[in-house]
Amino acid sequence: MMEVAVIIVLLYKAVTGVLGSAGDRSWIFQKCLQSCLQVNCTSRHGNVFESTQPQYMRLLQWDCPSECEYLCMWKTVDAYQRDGSPVPQFHGKWPFTRLFGIQEPASMIFSILNGLSHIVMMRQFRSKVPSSAPLYYLVHIYCLVGINAWMWSTIFHTRDLPFTEKMDYFCAIMLVLMNLYYLLFRLLGYRSLLQWLSYTVPVIAFYVYHVCYLTFVKFDYGYNMKANITLGGLNSVGWFAWCVYHRQKLKYVWKCFLVVLITDLLLSLELGDFPAIWWTFDAHSLWHCGTAPLALLWYSFSIDDCLHLHKEVDIHLD
Repeated sequence: MMEVAVIIVLLYKAVTGVLGSAGDRSWIFQKCLQSCLQVNCTSRHGNVFESTQPQYMRLLQWDCPSECEYLCMWKTVDAYQRDGSPVPQFHGKWPFTRLFGIQEPASMIFSILNGLSHIVMMRQFRSKVPSSAPLYYLVHIYCLVGINAWMWSTIFHTRDLPFTEKMDYFCAIMLVLMNLYYLLFRLLGYRSLLQWLSYTVPVIAFYVYHVCYLTFVKFDYGYNMKANITLGGLNSVGWFAWCVYHRQKLKYVWKCFLVVLITDLLLSLELGDFPAIWWTFDAHSLWHCGTAPLALLWYSFSIDDCLHLHKEVDIHLD
């Protein structure tokens, strides 16, 4: 559940990146970039650049033009600071200091922590919940979707490229839909095949349509943002309502309620976006830092909920 609002943050940054930012539109940046490309990235100088570049930088696809952009970004930042002007964004992002070619090291590390949270808690889930319990396999699917989403978040923050960006967005919306599907399954259950298909098919169909439209028709950030904000809102409202409705009968619902509440509160970090502290920790990376421990509480809720449902099944059988 804690990942639901992540997509809103990612989409906001994507839109600002497409429209451009003050830093990359500035005369200083454009002049520096033009000069750097002419001096370093022509066929005459390209071989010199490639021979001096470390192997790990080549693996991360830091080619000559991207190196020029990185160099000119910092020259532009220095010029802005000397002039007493606020630090600008570049392609919708704050300036970050690379670490061994990693473009956003803090967000990358915190994305790994989020993925590890899923792995650690799934081991605990499997040790406490019997395979015959309702939602047992659904939680496994949720875990795999979560690990996949955070894996691509790690890759994307390591190196922002068109392909890694698309995979990060597609896997993020898959996780948002998985949270919604979890809610629907918890509400409606599996009383018959027809009932299960009534909410499973629409979720799958929407995801296929969404990815195909953005891939083959138009990568429309505006449509993408509206779709994901709607899904994120449905998730939050749905889980809040479910918790309030079951608060007397199920004493453990406070865990779910708290995860949803903190997730929504963490969005304030993004609303108050600020330049990266020490050129490393921006609001987005701190957001990732905040969501990592929430997975522990969410899986604790899932364990309690599955054990409760399993107990109910046993009572009905008796």
